[in-house]
Amino acid sequence: MWIKRRLKYLFLIFLVFSNGIGTAGDTKPESTPLFSFDKKEGKPKVFVEGIWIDFDYLRRNLQFVDFVNDPAVADVHIIVTQRRSGSGGNVYSMMYTNRTYENLSNFTLTCTSASSDTREETRDILAETLKKGLMPFVNESEVSDKMLIRYTDTEDDQSPETEDPWNHWTFRGDFNGNINLEESRKNYNYWINLRADKVTNDWRIRNSGRRSKRTVEYISDGESFKSENISNNYSSSVVHSLSSRWSAGAFLSYSNSNYTNILYSISLKPAVEYNIFPWDIEDRKVFTIAYYIGPDWNKYYEETIYGKFRERLWEQSLRLDLQLVHTWGEIEAGLNASHYLRDFSKNRITLDTELSIRIIRGLSVNFDFRIENIHDQIYLSKEELSLEDILLNKVQLPSTFEVRAGAGIRIQFGSIYNNIVNNRL
Repeated sequence: MWIKRRLKYLFLIFLVFSNGIGTAGDTKPESTPLFSFDKKEGKPKVFVEGIWIDFDYLRRNLQFVDFVNDPAVADVHIIVTQRRSGSGGNVYSMMYTNRTYENLSNFTLTCTSASSDTREETRDILAETLKKGLMPFVNESEVSDKMLIRYTDTEDDQSPETEDPWNHWTFRGDFNGNINLEESRKNYNYWINLRADKVTNDWRIRNSGRRSKRTVEYISDGESFKSENISNNYSSSVVHSLSSRWSAGAFLSYSNSNYTNILYSISLKPAVEYNIFPWDIEDRKVFTIAYYIGPDWNKYYEETIYGKFRERLWEQSLRLDLQLVHTWGEIEAGLNASHYLRDFSKNRITLDTELSIRIIRGLSVNFDFRIENIHDQIYLSKEELSLEDILLNKVQLPSTFEVRAGAGIRIQFGSIYNNIVNNRL
């Protein structure tokens, strides 16, 4: 014991002596802590983009950060994406990209809203998840000294196992209609959508039906011209997850449309799909290759340009889909190629692209482009089209191509902060 006491006294004498040497001649001695943790000055600067978010609500409830409107000056860049869940609700992914904090890495948080949640409830879920993800950045800043953490659960609370009486099945119906009346023109439209889905980790079963009717009537010099387009579409699919990248399924569909001269078309196609990336990161990047093959049974209202009232055809198609989400922008592209097996000249190739790129601070551009090479309009009626049919858009017109393109630019400069909420007139 006396040896320990002597060592303690010697250690104290050494501290006093070394302190005296370090402060000799100083009028105001300063003490230096053994460990120093430097906090980042000010509030974390946060840039959020993606789906619709109530920013006014976020600014009111997340005052411990500064929301900025330029990602170039942000400490944290958050991208919010949305996917449909098996229950009919939404799964939101929040990708946090660290831009200035040395000790933190990038990560992703998810949250889920139910199909029955109101807009306010969904807003609360998004805000709470966003808040939790910002805590590591707040902890590295001076704001952490003003934060208070509260735990609302109790040790006695037991979370019962969830029982699902619907066995993962969800059902939804949408009924819509509109009317537009003018002195010489009347428009009546309605459409009905029905869905019944079951989604688990291993299976995805989807059933959907849609009926729509569009009526247009023109009145000129007391004479009435009327056009009605009626279509019905029903589809059912069963897809099984074989692995983290492979899946296989079967697709059954029925369609009817007087616009395309189809009394009915029934299609049955097995399919296989491969994703270059694992499905558990689909909120950030997807690159899938899918192959479909199967028969079509068609019957037409009128004799077609190939002299057919009904026919059975075998069709195969290959589809590639690419989706990339980054802090610099987004890329979405899809390429679909299909043809009938008995005649390769009856084919269609469709390319869809959407591109959004942030060039420099305050400048971003976006493009969308769609082009179709069409050689499979076997359903066209051989009857000669009248001027009335064309002007009233009663029937599908023959075409070997379709092109659609668009571009936009956004320029922004000025104050980078947008924390203030002011909704006055």
